[in-house]
Amino acid sequence: MKTQKAMYQNEKVNQHRLRNLTLVAVLSLFSFHAIASDASFASLQERFSDEDYTFVIDSLEDKNAKTTEEYNLLISALMNEDLDDAEEVAEQFVEAYNNDYRAYHMYASVMGAQASSSIFSALGYAEKAKTSLEKAVTIAPDKVAVYQALMQFHIAAPSIAGGDTEEAKKLVDKIAEIDATEGLFSKAYLLMSEGEKEKAVDIYKALAKRHNEQARALSDLGNHYLQDEDYENAFDTLMPFMTMNITEVNDKTSSKWDAYERDVFNVLYGQYRLGLAAVKSGKQTQVGIRALMQYLEAVKVTNIDTADLPSTNWANLRLAELLLNDNQLTEANDTLMSINASNNARFNKILKDVKKSLKKRA
Repeated sequence: MKTQKAMYQNEKVNQHRLRNLTLVAVLSLFSFHAIASDASFASLQERFSDEDYTFVIDSLEDKNAKTTEEYNLLISALMNEDLDDAEEVAEQFVEAYNNDYRAYHMYASVMGAQASSSIFSALGYAEKAKTSLEKAVTIAPDKVAVYQALMQFHIAAPSIAGGDTEEAKKLVDKIAEIDATEGLFSKAYLLMSEGEKEKAVDIYKALAKRHNEQARALSDLGNHYLQDEDYENAFDTLMPFMTMNITEVNDKTSSKWDAYERDVFNVLYGQYRLGLAAVKSGKQTQVGIRALMQYLEAVKVTNIDTADLPSTNWANLRLAELLLNDNQLTEANDTLMSINASNNARFNKILKDVKKSLKKRA
């Protein structure tokens, strides 16, 4: 039997893997909420996109009989401000909607975030995330997304926290039974996590040849390259998003809407990631500048929900970095002036560093 000291050491070693549990959170923050027709809720989504989390919290926290969409938005805002408060509201969500898989999905998101923030409590939170995702599967056995979230848990979490690669493989097979295409995306994700990069890339490239899956496949593959700091392949994979056109759909009740919204999201996200690749690599600066400018213009006019896309604050900050790198000092300063105040510590640190660099160069 392992001693308490040994268990603690293992927790420290595996902490970087527990941080990946927030992938579950990222997937579920907005993936399941319905498009709201209520104007006030739409305005709250806009405030969330602008990172005005306090406004969202103040508007929803004391509201009685919250909808699932309102709970999702409130908890998402709280996760950016106070995880303990987010946990409390997530528990209320499950209590209010104990037969709705979306409540358990969001609860798992919060538990994943909690696990990533605490060495000493990580294992307990990870177990709660796993249990909640398993409950979501029980409630909604026909929903691919819940199997994918549970699969990602088993891939991201170390075995001591309940992760199990063999279980992940079984879930990939189950996903493929429900939807063959989703099964391929899930298999590629699993292969990447196991270091089988060439096999995963082959699947993504095959999916990208399908017109209906091109945007998603290129976005996923480009993201993998970016995470691996393989910038050359990241640029090659993401470049098509600069010229990719998606046939517009305006009727949100249309059978074509979901695919349209997904494709537009991937195109916009791909443009942002292209700019980020330029920042991280120090290369293709002009391409990155054009990509971020294109992104900023597009998010102003798109008819899809942009709540889970990078905020204009982040896009402008990355753009300012590139303009500074390109010695466009006036343009960099003007871009910095358009950035709103943020409570995000990481954002503020980067902003401070860019302002400092600009001041030295001016």
